[in-house]
Amino acid sequence: MWMVILKALGTAAFIVALSEVAKRSTLIASLMVALPLATMLTVANIYIGGGDAEKATRFATTTFFLVPPGLAFFVVLIGGQKLGLAFWPSFGLSILATGACCWAVVVFLRKAGVAL
Repeated sequence: MWMVILKALGTAAFIVALSEVAKRSTLIASLMVALPLATMLTVANIYIGGGDAEKATRFATTTFFLVPPGLAFFVVLIGGQKLGLAFWPSFGLSILATGACCWAVVVFLRKAGVAL
């Protein structure tokens, strides 16, 4: 139970730190987010939590395949803003587009025989 609490506090601290850094420099905060730090920590925590290297690797593999469709969030958000949409509608469309793209990739990969 304590490990779950520590993980939650660490995650929260990371997000708060990113938010604070972004107030001063969006470039530095973006670099921090672009690095797969959250994925690295999650893979390590999966392994630490049960010693299951296969499960940790499966998580990393699935994440690898879902990063490209996840980029739809940025394309739609930026595009919506450039087209004059207000922030929240553009944000909402970005979330929907990301979900649709991730779903489509999962369906495609499963049909192609890739186990996620």
